[in-house]
Amino acid sequence: MLLSKSADLRVAISGGGFKSLAPQVGDMKIIETSLGSMTLSAAVNMTNPTDYSVTVPFTEVIIAANGTNIGRAQIKDTSIVPGNNTSILMEAIWEPFRAGGVKGVAVGRELLGHYISGA
Repeated sequence: MLLSKSADLRVAISGGGFKSLAPQVGDMKIIETSLGSMTLSAAVNMTNPTDYSVTVPFTEVIIAANGTNIGRAQIKDTSIVPGNNTSILMEAIWEPFRAGGVKGVAVGRELLGHYISGA
């Protein structure tokens, strides 16, 4: 029998917090679209500034902009080692209405507009 248990793991990252991970998204592809959502896949590069390695079967994070949820991202079957970690496959589900309601749609639209225009 296989048991499943969720975990809330928090690790303090000194010297800059999330910015010290230096995440970079590349090789982004649109997988599926619907009237209110879009599923993307991307290869993510990041730096693990700690001395710890971890293997994680499933990770999901909330995508937010200006404090408003606009989607979620998932990473499956991943090992993170100290230093550079490259080409981590991520799937993002852009669903601003479901994640953040009417405000999520407005914030999501603004974020996409800035991304497309390069602003």
